[in-house]
Order: sequence, then C-alpha cells, then structure tokens
Amino acid sequence: MKLSLNTGLPTRLIDKFSTDHISVRERSLTKDRVALTTTVGANTDTALNAVVINYDKSEIDGTEILANDLKIIADSAKVISKADGDQILIGSSTYRIVDVREINPAGTVLAYEIQARL
Repeated sequence: MKLSLNTGLPTRLIDKFSTDHISVRERSLTKDRVALTTTVGANTDTALNAVVINYDKSEIDGTEILANDLKIIADSAKVISKADGDQILIGSSTYRIVDVREINPAGTVLAYEIQARL
C-alpha cells in the first residue's frame, strides 16, 4: 500500500494503523562552547503513535535512502527533530534518525515523516 502524503495524513489513520512498541529516545546534551565539550545526560523514552512503512523500490537511491531504511509516519502529538543522538525504538531494535520532514500543508504540522536507519 503506497501512501500519498501530499494531501496530508489525518491522525485517525495513524491511530488505526499504528504499530505498538514504538518510541522516540531523546538524549539531553549540554554543550559548552568555551571548553568545546558536550555532556550527554539521561535518555528520555516517549511512546510514539506511528506507522512504519518500507520505502518503495523507486525511492531507494543508495546514497540518501538505503535499502534497509524505514519510513515512519508519526502524529504531531510529540515534536520530532533530528537532534544529536535522538533515536527511534521499534520493539527491541534501535534506529538512528536520518531525516525528519514535517507534513504541514496549511502551516500546521499534522504529522512527521521520519527516515530511520539501523
């Protein structure tokens, strides 16, 4: 099933097809620009209402999108960003966030399209 995201993706569809055991792990980072150090704090895991989709073969280019990358469509209840060290947890697997795109056809974020990689 190929989803077209150009027209927006209602939250009720994500609710209907959401996959269990998906969460986003955010790491708190404190950067000291004078000493040029970064201190990693505790991880915070937050449940994520999302749908996991494999990329279509036509989307895989081998450089930006790899064969094992996952496309994750998440609702806007949690703000997702490509911060240093943030990860997506799916079951027992941990994925690195490669890219995040806001789906906001009228200027209001309806969902996020996340590219995740092992």
